[in-house]
Amino acid sequence: MKIFNKNIVFIVVAAILTTATSCKKMLVETPRAQLYPNYFTTAAGVQAAITGVYNDLRGTGTLGGFSGEGLVYFYDGTDENIPGGSAGTTAPLYNAFKGITSSNSPDITGLYVDINTLNGVFQYASAITDPTARTQYVAQAKFLRGFIYFWLVQTYGGLTATQKSGIPLHTTFITQATTADAPAQLSDIYNLIIQDFSDAAAALPNTITSANPFSAGGVGKTATAAVANAYLAKAYLTRGYTEAKVATDFQKAADLTAALIANKGTYGLDLWQDYNDEHKPANDYGKENMFAIDYGITDPSYSAYTQGGSGGYGTNLLYVLARFNYVGPGVDNIAGIDQVPQKISTAKPGMLRDVYNGRPYIRLAPNKPYTIDQAFADQIHDCRYDATFQTYWICDKAVAAGVKSDGTLKGTLTPASNVSLTAFNVPLDGDTAILMPSQDVTMARRDAFNGLIITPKQYTNTNFPTVKKFDDPKRTRPNDFSSRPIILMRFSEVYLMNAEANYMLGNVSNAAASLNVIRQRAAYRTPTDANFVAKNQFSVTAATMATANAANAAAMALTPAQLALLSIPNNTTSATANSCGMDLILDEYTREFYGDPRRWYDLVRTQQLVRRNKIYNAAGGPKVQDFNARWPIPQTLINNVLSGAKYPQNNGY
Repeated sequence: MKIFNKNIVFIVVAAILTTATSCKKMLVETPRAQLYPNYFTTAAGVQAAITGVYNDLRGTGTLGGFSGEGLVYFYDGTDENIPGGSAGTTAPLYNAFKGITSSNSPDITGLYVDINTLNGVFQYASAITDPTARTQYVAQAKFLRGFIYFWLVQTYGGLTATQKSGIPLHTTFITQATTADAPAQLSDIYNLIIQDFSDAAAALPNTITSANPFSAGGVGKTATAAVANAYLAKAYLTRGYTEAKVATDFQKAADLTAALIANKGTYGLDLWQDYNDEHKPANDYGKENMFAIDYGITDPSYSAYTQGGSGGYGTNLLYVLARFNYVGPGVDNIAGIDQVPQKISTAKPGMLRDVYNGRPYIRLAPNKPYTIDQAFADQIHDCRYDATFQTYWICDKAVAAGVKSDGTLKGTLTPASNVSLTAFNVPLDGDTAILMPSQDVTMARRDAFNGLIITPKQYTNTNFPTVKKFDDPKRTRPNDFSSRPIILMRFSEVYLMNAEANYMLGNVSNAAASLNVIRQRAAYRTPTDANFVAKNQFSVTAATMATANAANAAAMALTPAQLALLSIPNNTTSATANSCGMDLILDEYTREFYGDPRRWYDLVRTQQLVRRNKIYNAAGGPKVQDFNARWPIPQTLINNVLSGAKYPQNNGY
């Protein structure tokens, strides 16, 4: 377990199951359980313990979480993404649902160390003499335990005929070694999650203020009452699809989300008028982002994080995962460039790796048949494609003139004048080296363009629009990672959860109302937004903005045909696209949150994993089965159970 004060202090947790690695080492170390009572009887000690849990959610080491390349398990094996050209060997297994084992699947069971820490908070909190501090610290701990168990049960549990959850349930502080454990009932896991979120919602503050002990002077996105209620709604919504469901689950999810929307002012929440504003770094801690995992606040009392030295700026890898290698393609129109698959020369590349364009990891790529052709098909009325993807790259190096299809030379490219390898400089000028328009072009258009054009029918797992909404302008080196937070709950999700819950209840008008709020917000554009959109894309000027936005908002309202879809119950079996209201809702989740670490969980929750993989995922569709709606129990957990019944593996693995 990691406890953070000004320095990291390692304290032994003597429970084999609650550590993912170094099992033998844990057994031979000197037990220090006697330190715990004293440690947890002060507000400072409890604050450090809770801060340590927040820090662990980043996923450093073996704890899983939201850092590193392991994030791809949120994306692969879904309709949205395919493994990128540099994804390695494991990610394609997730995507194809082939060869997935207990040794190569996601392992976040190390978070049981944090569960034990939180159980220690509950056991000794009564000794904290300040009642205000005691109430707030226990509420934070309740939220975190509910959050971790919710994450665990969605990953590993919920499908067996005996209602086992796939994971153990620990609610008491463990100080003595144990070598036996077993998965709990699914209903028991959800009862704890719902109780923890309910208790947290009742005691947490409505907003984060400078007096909050888990923020940096009022900055940061730890749990609030609104966050706890949003996750409570999501827990009800998720349980409602499972065999542990209670008849009132969807109604409670609908009621909780409706209350959050109605009382948004109380919680300091709202939607930005412009969807583009949601993803600007200046708004990372603004009114629409509710809960985040932080990477860049240099404050030991909150995030216990300071910027790395040789390790680069920040540790958030999210912005690099779906980044196309813009340095590779050359500007020549070689034979076959207008064919599918496109042949692209690597000679005379018009780009070098700079700070602005960042580090291309190419671990993920959009799954064109769904993401480009279906979800983001409307790029005129809906701004979210332009807000999400980078579709042009300004030349940042001197390069020889490219060759036209007839062998003659194109014009040369002029690089931007403010290219930097030490600062995030938005290009002031320069020619476009790479353009990804939203439609096919003629060879004459290619020859007239001095750079390289890559059209949608030519997208591959190496050539594709880059997700830009996570870019970090504070980076100072081309290979730096990011210090921006990863947003796990946005206020827009509250609207979509409300729509989903009402759809499952058969309340078409309520579902449509929430969907229309999100859809019509997406119609709004400004002239400033146009500065970051390729000239061939739809944009507005000061003169056209009002008329265009009004027309687009009207066009984004649900049509009679779409409203009819909302009247068709959730179709989980027929491999026919757009055949029920859930298709409409899941498309909105994609448009609103593409790139966020979540899609596998959305499909599992709504029982659409198998169906939508069969419709859209050429690699995974033929192999995916119902049992794939949870990952295997990690082998490390199974190996650590040395007495009693062997820990069971999930069915199918």
